[in-house]
Amino acid sequence: MSGAADAVTAPAAPTDRVPGYDRIGTAALVHTAQAVAAEALGSSLRDVRTRVADDGRGSLAVTVTAPLVMPVLGARSTSATSATTLPSAPESVVARTHRARAAVAERISAITGRQVQRVDITFTSSVVDTPRRVR
Repeated sequence: MSGAADAVTAPAAPTDRVPGYDRIGTAALVHTAQAVAAEALGSSLRDVRTRVADDGRGSLAVTVTAPLVMPVLGARSTSATSATTLPSAPESVVARTHRARAAVAERISAITGRQVQRVDITFTSSVVDTPRRVR
């Protein structure tokens, strides 16, 4: 079964002795993926769009659409958001994308307990990450 995850059902963890299921709704999965992707890409939460699909066997496929956040040319990125997510040394767009995909998959899996089979990232525009003044 491929498509949007309506109400994802996962069996309880093997260490739990209480029978039953844990349900994570579609909206919760989508919003979690959106927040994780925004953090990994150094983008604003409102600029990131995500879709989550369930493969019918418990694995998730995540599609991310976001702007490509680039530091000011010739300067190292020093803003608060990019200081934690973007390294100070220059990094290619491809390398950053691979790193972000791995981070998104790992973080969503850690938060939801679901295996993330695939993460697709599409950049729709480019945004310059200008340094912010400290007051």
